[in-house]
Amino acid sequence: MRRRFGVSIPEDLASELDDVSRECGVDRSTLVASALGNYLASIKHYKKRHNCLGVCLAITKGELGLNLEEFRDVIVSYQHSHTDNMCVNIFLLKGDSEKILKLYYKLEKNCLRTVLVPLH
Repeated sequence: MRRRFGVSIPEDLASELDDVSRECGVDRSTLVASALGNYLASIKHYKKRHNCLGVCLAITKGELGLNLEEFRDVIVSYQHSHTDNMCVNIFLLKGDSEKILKLYYKLEKNCLRTVLVPLH
């Protein structure tokens, strides 16, 4: 069973969705449902409090604009690299899943793209 509802997204994202839909031969609803399902599964993983291991990738045009000291207890390692006029920040994270999720939300506000991947 499917449920229909309206969602507003930026024009450039809508154009990208149309392009990928055509290229992959699937309808937009299927693509959106798949992407949303993956995102929600990742977030749900971290919302259920536990000792977690994960990786976070954060892309910026410059500084993170975030005090990482606040998250010192969950950041195992951090790598910052430059490529194609972007900063690529990679975090190996271990510890309280709620604290990891809090870091992710802060990064998401400051970064061009942020991806959080649970490793177990």
